[in-house]
Amino acid sequence: MAPMLSFGQPNNQAASSRRLLIVFDGGNAPGYSSVAVALTEEAVRRNYEVWAASEGFRSLTRDATAEPKFERLILGRQERYALLAQGIPARSMGRRVLDAGSDFRSERYRGFLEHDRRREAAATIAAQGFTHLVCVGGNGTLEGEKALLEDMAPRIPAGFVNVSIDDDLGGDRAIGFLTGVEAGATVVRGLLEDAYTHKRVYLVETMGNRSGRHALHCAVSARAHLVVLPLFRFTEEVLREIAEKLAQIDYAVVVVAEGYESERRRTEPGLSASALLLRQLEQVGLVDSPRKRVIAEPFSRYLRGVRPAFLEVSAAYLKASVLFDAFDAGRTEIMPFVLGAHDVGVRPFCAIARDDRVEPAFLPLLDRLGLPKFRALVKDRFAAGGA
Repeated sequence: MAPMLSFGQPNNQAASSRRLLIVFDGGNAPGYSSVAVALTEEAVRRNYEVWAASEGFRSLTRDATAEPKFERLILGRQERYALLAQGIPARSMGRRVLDAGSDFRSERYRGFLEHDRRREAAATIAAQGFTHLVCVGGNGTLEGEKALLEDMAPRIPAGFVNVSIDDDLGGDRAIGFLTGVEAGATVVRGLLEDAYTHKRVYLVETMGNRSGRHALHCAVSARAHLVVLPLFRFTEEVLREIAEKLAQIDYAVVVVAEGYESERRRTEPGLSASALLLRQLEQVGLVDSPRKRVIAEPFSRYLRGVRPAFLEVSAAYLKASVLFDAFDAGRTEIMPFVLGAHDVGVRPFCAIARDDRVEPAFLPLLDRLGLPKFRALVKDRFAAGGA
């Protein structure tokens, strides 16, 4: 069998004053590919040599499992053929703007929590001649980038693009959040119509591990009857109130965030948030019967792999443009933000903080069943700063 073709690395090429490395990391979300294309187009237009790490931060360390570790990103097929002929791994990005998923990432690389791996990554970036760094992901990816920069001397110009279904950073709307809500709400609404038709109660588990922002917006927009967030710990009295109301009405959909009672469920691996809530409601009298089904719908990650909405693609291009304008102006360690048509700019890393709190204005919309004890519990939890 003929040996596999061996590709060259970035440092095999002539040195460049604008050699950009893009690192995609964290959980998948709609829009990763859109951001990859937008960054490539904008960077190439400004005469950058663009590379992507094949497996996120992992590619920068001894734990890399994919070869080549880095791929050159270009726009046209003819240029790709020319680079491949020179032994340079290259990928044409020109038509990938609506692709689902991403070719250049891995699930969260836990090894990056170790200082020696970050030092190793910093040395790899220097050895490969990268002059600029842009990381793409959510809060965890940003924290990884900030920690990596601490081990770089000198620190190269760096940026970050926020892509996440969780939308967990303050001062920006993450690319992927709106598409995620659209896809999740479509599922919830479909189950609501099925519940109406067959007179059922669905307990639908959705994404939302910490605060449940995604679950909240899916539920409110699809007109679910009740939203159960991760911070809730129901008393027997509140559970009984919910069970009695669900038993009385013809049909209902309850949206349960995946983080509900997460600490308790660790003692029972495999028990989903929706299955736990079903068990709790059964214990206070809600019965699943042939006459009226009560069904726990398990959590599904499929929406991570849906195609991004065009509005997210627009945001990807705008963020790329704003980011490279800032680089050209000499700024570094910045995140472009887009909150509205006239609310666009960049924020320094030092001004960005995790913020995935549920918006208090939505509290009255959590309950469509008319549950005074539930509403009192919600009010108490938010007053105590639990959001």
